[in-house]
Amino acid sequence: MSYIDGSINRYLFYNEENSYSVIKIKIVDTDETELTYYEPTIVVCGFFPKLDKHSNYRFMGSVTHHDKYGIQYLASSFERVMDNTYSGLVDYLSSDLFKGIGKKTAERIVEKLGLTALDLIADDKNVLDGIPRMNEELKISIYKQIVDNRDMENTLIWLYGFDISPKMAMKIYSVYGNDTVQTIKENPYVLIDKVDGIGFRRADAIGLRVGFKADSDVRISAVIYYLLNEYMNKYGDTFLEKEKLIDFTIKYLNTDQKSVNPELVKERLTGLVFEGRVIEKNGNLSLAYLYNAEKYIAKRVMEFNKEFKLPHVDIETYIDNFEKVNDIQYTKAQKQAIISSLNSQFSIITGGPGTGKTTVIKGITDIYQMVHNYPDLTDHLILAAPTGKAAKRLALATGIPAKTIHKILGYDYEGNFVYDEFNQLSTKLIIIDEVSMMDCLLAKKLLQAIPDSAQIVFVGDANQLPSVGAGDILNDLIASDLFNVIKLNIIHRQAENSRIISLAYDILNKEINRTIFDAYEDRVFLRMNERFVGEKLLAEISALIKAGFSLLDDIQVLIPVYKGLNGIDRMNDLIQKRFNYENREFFINYGDKTFFFNDKVMQLVNQPEDNIMNGDQGVVSGITEDDELLVNFSGNIVKYNKKDLDSLTLAYAVSIHKSQGSEFKVVILPLVKSYSIMLKRKLLYTAVTRAKEKLILIGDFEAYKRGVLGMSLPRNTLLKEFLQEEVSPKNEKELSIEDFL
Repeated sequence: MSYIDGSINRYLFYNEENSYSVIKIKIVDTDETELTYYEPTIVVCGFFPKLDKHSNYRFMGSVTHHDKYGIQYLASSFERVMDNTYSGLVDYLSSDLFKGIGKKTAERIVEKLGLTALDLIADDKNVLDGIPRMNEELKISIYKQIVDNRDMENTLIWLYGFDISPKMAMKIYSVYGNDTVQTIKENPYVLIDKVDGIGFRRADAIGLRVGFKADSDVRISAVIYYLLNEYMNKYGDTFLEKEKLIDFTIKYLNTDQKSVNPELVKERLTGLVFEGRVIEKNGNLSLAYLYNAEKYIAKRVMEFNKEFKLPHVDIETYIDNFEKVNDIQYTKAQKQAIISSLNSQFSIITGGPGTGKTTVIKGITDIYQMVHNYPDLTDHLILAAPTGKAAKRLALATGIPAKTIHKILGYDYEGNFVYDEFNQLSTKLIIIDEVSMMDCLLAKKLLQAIPDSAQIVFVGDANQLPSVGAGDILNDLIASDLFNVIKLNIIHRQAENSRIISLAYDILNKEINRTIFDAYEDRVFLRMNERFVGEKLLAEISALIKAGFSLLDDIQVLIPVYKGLNGIDRMNDLIQKRFNYENREFFINYGDKTFFFNDKVMQLVNQPEDNIMNGDQGVVSGITEDDELLVNFSGNIVKYNKKDLDSLTLAYAVSIHKSQGSEFKVVILPLVKSYSIMLKRKLLYTAVTRAKEKLILIGDFEAYKRGVLGMSLPRNTLLKEFLQEEVSPKNEKELSIEDFL
C-alpha cells in the first residue's frame, strides 16, 4: 500500500449520508513514482469525514485509472499530518476548524506555547490561560476540536484493526462518534441493531477480541437474540417454543473447552423478556418487533375492512366498454374481482399463472380513471410490488408507472422510511402485486403509510412460496375468512397452450404421469444421473447461447440448496469457468469467493445508500488496481471494497426463494435426490412459474415426484390469532416487562 501526503486543493464531491469524498489535493510527498510524471495534484476518493482545507493529510491506498476521470488515488485510510512549523501551526489554528480564532490569536498561541502547542493543549486546556481575548468558552472549543480530531483518527485506525473496511468504519463512527471505542468495549453487540451491515458473527468476533468471555451475560443475551432472529429468518416463523430456543442456545454456547450452565441461559432469556426485546406468550417466544408488527397489521387491515360503495356508478357497464375497447373477454370471476375491488376499501385477488391477474389490475386502473375522470391517474393511484422486476412487469402490463414498495415509502440511505403514520402517502387507490413476497415488517411499514381514506387491493398467488422474511401475510389474510377475497381459477385462452403453465397446475393438483418426459417447444425434462447433471446443464446453456439467448439477461439456473455436487455454489463455479473463462485474468478473490470481469452477480443485503436491494442482479463492470469491484446494476454503478464483498455472490445459479417476483426467458431447473429435504410442492411450483418462454428440467424423475408430493409445514405465525382478537377481543396473557414490575 502506497501513500500520498498533501493539502486539499478543493472538494469535488462529498456525500453527507455515507461520507464518501472526492477531493483534489496538492501533492507534497508520495512513494508513488508513477505520479512524478503528472501535474502536482491528484483526485483522491474514499470514505472519510469532511476534512479541513488548511491541513495536510496522508492518504494510504493505491493509484488507479478511471475510464472517464483518468488517474485517481483510492484511499483506504488517512491521517492528518501536522506541519510543525510556526506558519503551519498558525494556519491550522486559524482555519475554519477553530471558530472564533483569527490569525492574530493563533500567532499568540504559538508564540506562547511553541511548536508543541497542540500536544500541550490536548493535555491541559488551561495552558491557554493568559492568551489575550481567550475566554473560557473559546478555550474549551479549541481544546475539544483538537481532541476530537485526534480521537476520530485514532478511532478509525482502531476499527481497521478488526478487518473492517473504511466504509464500514465510517458507518460505525457516524453512529457513535468519539464514543465508538468505549461503546464497543462495553458491548460490541449493540452494533448489530445500530449499524446496517454488522451481523452477530462480526460483532461476536470483535467482542471476543476485546476480551468478552464466552459465557459472559452480555454475550449469552446476544446469542439468544441472534438464534431467535436466525430461526425467524430461516423458517419465516414469528414465534418459537421457549424450550427449543433454550436448547438451541445451550448447544451453540457449548464447546469442546467449556460447557455453559443452563441456568445462565434461562436467566438471560428472562432478562430479554424483562427488557421488552422478546415477548413470551403461552410458552412461545417472539421477537418484539415481529410480534408488534403482526399485531399492528391485524388492527390496521380490520380498520380498512369495510364497504366503499361508488355512488350512482354501474361498474358493469364500464367493464363492458373496457372489454370492447381492449378486445378481451373477462371471466365471471375477473369481473367480480374488478367490481369488488372498486366497491371495497380492502380486497384481495388471488390466482395462479395464466388466470389474468395483471389483466384484472389493468381493468381496475382504467375503469377507476373513467369513473372518476382523473386527467392524471398517477396523482391518485399507486402501483407497487416487493421487487424491482415485479414492479417493472406490472408497469409494462398496465402502462402505468410502478415502483417497489421500498421506493414508494421513500426508503433512504440510512434505512429509514420517509412515509409512515405521521407522514402518509397521498393516494386514493393503492394496488400491491406479488403480495405473497411481502413479509410482516414490510407490510406493517406499508399499512402505516396508507391514509385512512384510501382503497387497497392486494394481488398475489397464494400457492407460491411465502416471503423470504418472517410471516405469511397473504395466506394468513385469506385463511382468516374475514376479507373480500376473489379467487381466479380459470386459465386465460392465451395461456392454455403453455406447457409450462399446465405443468404448474399439474404440480398443484399432485398429478404425476410419464407425459412429463414429452418434449415440447417450451418445456423439456432431461433424465440424467445426478453425477452428470452439471455437465448436461453446461451443454444446455451452450446450446441456448448458440440459439441467441443471453446468459446474463435471459437464462437463469434455479436450485434449492447451496452446497453439494449440484448445489448453487458449485454450479456457479462451473458456469463461471466455462462461459466467462476468457476474463479470468481480471479477477478478485475474497475468502472462498472469486469474481471475474463480466460475471453475473447478486446483491445479498439491502444497501440503500447505493440504491440497491437484496436480490438485485448486476454484472461486474470493472476491477480496480486497489482490489475494488465495480458492479453495473442496470446502469447504477456500485463500488465494493474487498471487505464489502460478503454482500455479493455469483448469480448464474440462484436459490428459488431469491427468484420470487422475477421472470426469466429460460429457466433451467436441476432436480436430484440430494435436494430431497428441500423439495416441496410450493418450491417446485414457484420455480416452474418463473419460466416465461422455456423450462428445462434436468435430473431424476423420483426427485420430481418428491417435489410434487412434498408438503411444506405451515409457518408458525400470530396474524390469524390477532385478527380473531380484533373481531372478538379477549383478555390475553403476555409475559412482558409489566409482569416484573
